[in-house]
Amino acid sequence: MRGAERRATSVPVLLGAAVVLALCFADALLPPYLTSTATLEPPSPRHWLGTNDIGQSVLVGLLRAAPTTIGLGLATAALALGIGCGMASIAVLFPKWGRALVLHLTDIAEIIPSILVLLLIAAWRQPGAAEIIVMMALLTWHDDVRVLRAALLRELSRENIRLARHMGAGWPSVLLHHALPQMLPTLVGVYVQNVVQAVMRVAGLAFLGLTAADLLTWGSMVQDAMGYLHTPAWTWLLLPPAFCLSGFLLWLTRIGAHHARHHRQPQGTPP
Repeated sequence: MRGAERRATSVPVLLGAAVVLALCFADALLPPYLTSTATLEPPSPRHWLGTNDIGQSVLVGLLRAAPTTIGLGLATAALALGIGCGMASIAVLFPKWGRALVLHLTDIAEIIPSILVLLLIAAWRQPGAAEIIVMMALLTWHDDVRVLRAALLRELSRENIRLARHMGAGWPSVLLHHALPQMLPTLVGVYVQNVVQAVMRVAGLAFLGLTAADLLTWGSMVQDAMGYLHTPAWTWLLLPPAFCLSGFLLWLTRIGAHHARHHRQPQGTPP
């Protein structure tokens, strides 16, 4: 019964993952996002979701914005998690000076209002995709350090780690082959959380017009629709990108909840 319930819960997760991967890797197969004279047309058989103020298809825009929006979130979360893992490893493997250094840096980073710094830098630079990834990762890595350090300390205290060290295994080998695989559930949970936060920050920057003008995201499409709130066009300019963004965040939340339930299952419980 529990196994059937788990399989039923995982079906939407797997379907969503397939859709996300298809959107990320099918960019070359999508129609071009061209302007036309059919400006602000409502949804019709020719343009299923209508057109914007320069005649571009809203549906094509949504599909072309998906790889950028999702890719920025995935890449930012991965880089932030990598920095967090590196800092946590330094704090654990070098307890005399590494712990104090990393925790002091974490405290300083937590004191600095990262959102304000992010907005100031974005307003000054109007960053592109690569700059957004690096900037957001450097401003958010500290959120995960304490959790990752605690998980790493727990894993390094296990008997198999001590045995591997006694047999002459170096710390890089111990981390890669013993500690990190056991930490995978924690890493996945932290990563999903980071993706949610990164997607929301990217959408916020784009909505405020603080990203590069040629960077098409769902947030920038919402920002473009704000000038038409007092016209009927808001229904096909604002609602589709807002729905896509909300749906993706809800799907990520469901993944996180499914992952937490799966790994909260008591030992010995049949799958």
